[in-house]
Amino acid sequence: MSMMKEILGYMQKNKGTHMTAIAAVLASFILFSLSVGVPALAADGQLQKGGQGSYGEKQKITTTGEARTALKKQFANKDVIIGEVVEKELYFEADIMDKKQTVIDKVIVDKRTGRVRSIY
Repeated sequence: MSMMKEILGYMQKNKGTHMTAIAAVLASFILFSLSVGVPALAADGQLQKGGQGSYGEKQKITTTGEARTALKKQFANKDVIIGEVVEKELYFEADIMDKKQTVIDKVIVDKRTGRVRSIY
């Protein structure tokens, strides 16, 4: 982040020059690079693991069966039960329950990308 502060400081000192535009582009690139490289953390602070990556299948999901498979992969290392998978217009929705069948999370699976995320 200190590099970002240096870039922003330079931009403020040199307002109106072509270097400001270059610094802005560079700052945007650095922020984008940092955001892409940061792994996702689950609510418990652990790295998310499952499926084909940290967020799910990374492919189209068209049926409730495919959504259930993606959820099974996502939660393979967890002691949970995947409830009924319900189809919505743009995603599939499912309750994630513990062994006592208490809902501990509600997740969606994006139909276009296969991304799995909590909606709690």
